[in-house]
Amino acid sequence: MLPFIARRGLQGAVLLIIVSFISFAVMNLAPGNAMQTFINPRMSPQEISRAETALGIDKPVPLQYLSWVSNLAQGNFGYSVRNGESVTALLKQRAGPTLLLTLTSFVLIVVLALGIGIYSAARPYSIIDYLSTMLVFAGISIPSFFFGLSLIYLFSVQLGWFPTSGFENYSADHQGWALLFDRLWHMVLPVCVLTLTGTASILRHVRSSVSEALRQDYVRTARSKGVGEVSILFKHALRNGLIPVVTLLGLSLPAFFAGSVITETIFAWPGMGRLLVDSVFARDYPVSMAINTITAVLVIVGSLVADVLYGLIDPRVRLES
Repeated sequence: MLPFIARRGLQGAVLLIIVSFISFAVMNLAPGNAMQTFINPRMSPQEISRAETALGIDKPVPLQYLSWVSNLAQGNFGYSVRNGESVTALLKQRAGPTLLLTLTSFVLIVVLALGIGIYSAARPYSIIDYLSTMLVFAGISIPSFFFGLSLIYLFSVQLGWFPTSGFENYSADHQGWALLFDRLWHMVLPVCVLTLTGTASILRHVRSSVSEALRQDYVRTARSKGVGEVSILFKHALRNGLIPVVTLLGLSLPAFFAGSVITETIFAWPGMGRLLVDSVFARDYPVSMAINTITAVLVIVGSLVADVLYGLIDPRVRLES
């Protein structure tokens, strides 16, 4: 196990370097830079040139990348071009709301996808199975931005049940439980958007994997020996059908981290997804690179965790080989 993790860690480090360089190069290939975004029309070309030299954005892209990697090796993501604030401090401010939103959605997705998928596989052509099929079609077909705007229009504008945006009611002086419930109230609509889209993509794989496992010979053998249906479903079919599902779950968390960009923008959620959108429009490359790097790390770690879980779920998988 340890040699496998070390080998995959080394591969992940090389992949991270390649991904970071490509991201850095693509961002610098875009027309304009941060100085042109915040330029003062009264500034002279000499003043603009001095500012670009101070920021280091007048150097060739490879030299800028090496400087960025050198700072990153020291644990420094650099400073925001917009306000001069430390990128690390900005990420700390936005990480909490994003983790609260994505982890809550991820837990609901796992519970709903596994629960509904297992029941649909065990009871095909039932009402729950038909409803789950409709849920899958709706989650895959409806764009997240349209679903989010529809929820805002119905439950916030028309009915007034939930707030339209934000993380909390900043005008109210909340403390303790009142603050907690206020934040949970603001979370309902964005969590619904992320949960629907995430559940739809995983639920169909759970149902198909468990259904296929229930048709295998070892399940018939277990039934012929008098093993109970619940034991067959969870101990045999589910465990053998979890391999493709684990792959999706291992990669879904970083995907939600990146995919929450649209949801956070629609609901004005003060998370890292919205910070990424603001930094891209402002040509704030240090912030954009930091978020892209964190997302790439999460993808690599999620893939490694999924590979490790293979050996725990199915003893036939030998990671050392």
